[in-house]
Amino acid sequence: LRPLREFNDAFRRKIPPTVGVQWKISVVNTVAQRYALAVEELIATVQRTEVALQNRRARRTVAGGMSDGEKVKRQLFLDYKEFSKNVQQVGVDPNVVEGILQLQTLTKDAEDQ
Repeated sequence: LRPLREFNDAFRRKIPPTVGVQWKISVVNTVAQRYALAVEELIATVQRTEVALQNRRARRTVAGGMSDGEKVKRQLFLDYKEFSKNVQQVGVDPNVVEGILQLQTLTKDAEDQ
């Protein structure tokens, strides 16, 4: 979102009020949907890998008892939170962006870890 933030900072005063924030919501939604798709694919790959490792009798690591898959999911959750924060910084409410809501759903299992 850095290019959007830089553009917004540079041209904020030149954007007519009639344009509003809809253009930013549209940009953020497109980025967030693509991001959510990548996260969904990554989670599916991690789950397949964990199943394969479990079939080979892999054990949980000693580091906090978290599997590698759980660590990846936790990092994705942290990335989602940071992404949401950056969206707020450009003046867009993350709760109105469909892609961010998808990210929230995809990463909610890692929230309590």
